[in-house]
Amino acid sequence: MGVTDMDKLDEMQVDVLTEIGNIGSGNAATALATLLNTFVDIEIPNIHLVDFEDVSQFLGGPDKLALGLTITLDGDIEGMMLQIIQKEFAKKLINTFYEKEITSLDDITEMDLSVVREMGNITTAAYINSIAKMTNTFINITPPEDHIDTVGNILSIPTHNFDSLGRKVLYIDESFCISGTQIKGSMILILEYSSMNTLFEKLGLPV
Repeated sequence: MGVTDMDKLDEMQVDVLTEIGNIGSGNAATALATLLNTFVDIEIPNIHLVDFEDVSQFLGGPDKLALGLTITLDGDIEGMMLQIIQKEFAKKLINTFYEKEITSLDDITEMDLSVVREMGNITTAAYINSIAKMTNTFINITPPEDHIDTVGNILSIPTHNFDSLGRKVLYIDESFCISGTQIKGSMILILEYSSMNTLFEKLGLPV
C-alpha cells in the first residue's frame, strides 16, 4: 500500500531520511568549497522531519523577509527542494566574486542573484546526486528560481506545483564555516507520496 501518512513512518524510515540529509549536506559543502575555491567546514546538520506548516517557525516566522531558491525534482523521484539563504550567507557568497556592501536583502541586484542561483544549482545538484546514487534512480532538477519574499509566500510555492505532497518534510538546518565566517543555511526537501515510496523501495525498506 505504501506510505500514505507521514506521521506513521517507522524509526528505520526516519533514520534513512536523516542519513540522506547528512550525506547531502556533506556533498553540498564540498561543492560549495569548489565553487568558492576556499575551505568550507560544515557542522553536523540538525535534521528534523516536521509538519510543512511548522517550517516557517524555524525560519523566523511567516512574515520574515527571506531569499529563497526553489528547485523542482522530476524523473523517478518528484518533489521540490527549497533553499533559504540568510543575508550573511548571500553577502559572503557575493563578496567572494566581487566587493559589495549588503546591509539588507533590498540591496541584492539581478547580477547578485545570478551568483546565488549558481551556488544553488551546484549545491542542490550535489544533494540530489547523492540521493540518486544511494537509490539508483534518475532525478532531474530544474534551474533554481529565486524569490525575495516573505517566508510564508516562499513556502506556499510547492503547494501550487504538486497535488500530493507529503505533509511532513525534511528540514535540514546547516551551519558552515567559510574562511573563518560562520554561515547559516536551510534546505527543505519535499517529496510526493509516490516518490517517498520509491525512495524506501530502492533502499530495500518495507513500505
